[in-house]
Amino acid sequence: MREFIFTIDYDRNVDPLMDVFIDHPETHSRSIACNVTESGMWRLERVAGPESALKQLDDVYESPVQCTECIGTRDCVTDWYYEVISRESGRRTVYSYRSEAGDCHSIPRLAIEHVGQGVLVETERRGSRCEWRLLLCSDEGIDDLFSALEAELRPGLTVEFRQLGEPAYWADEAVTLAELPPEQQAAVEAAVDYGYYRTPRDVSLSDLAERLDVSRSTLQYRLQRAESWIVRSFVTRSMGPVEADEAVAEGSRLRVGRSSV
Repeated sequence: MREFIFTIDYDRNVDPLMDVFIDHPETHSRSIACNVTESGMWRLERVAGPESALKQLDDVYESPVQCTECIGTRDCVTDWYYEVISRESGRRTVYSYRSEAGDCHSIPRLAIEHVGQGVLVETERRGSRCEWRLLLCSDEGIDDLFSALEAELRPGLTVEFRQLGEPAYWADEAVTLAELPPEQQAAVEAAVDYGYYRTPRDVSLSDLAERLDVSRSTLQYRLQRAESWIVRSFVTRSMGPVEADEAVAEGSRLRVGRSSV
């Protein structure tokens, strides 16, 4: 298996969807499931941001003027279906379907044309950039795919190759709470069950330690280790491995700076 990661950068006023992310840089979207065939694409996407931005995204999705996964100048007239299946303050979970009709060639469609079936796709949008992550069976067709992406680009868009190699990103994404050491997993699950993370807390750290029959210092250590791992995993998902490393390094420098004052 191989992992292919690239980004598409958008100028303002070349894509209505990306304009919302450009105008609201705190808004972020990430696909959590995506199925691609030669006839269409089905996707489940999580979007977070201010309500004003989410309302604008609703308007774009409900009345699309162009294919949101297409980067060329082709006329794209396709069947489109969109539904918000979960709506909370500042968050949406969105299901969408779009057919690959006529001369409309989305990025996923280009991928299966050049590398074959069995492609797993994930996207992440933030600011002016959309990052595409593809999990492939082999390297075969990658050069042709990247050439096709470059050739397809309409004015105002820029494609950048980021990574081709072993599927480290997808392996990291498979990590779950079960990957924690058993004692840390038990500590986190008990903390959630007894309301330690609620505001205000339903149980103190000392009371929770007593319920688990461990010392307060032991429980605190286990929770701190587990929390560190959970936060690290979240930052890696949100920012990517390279950006996460930079953020952690910067955080360490700040802590050192404070301690020296």
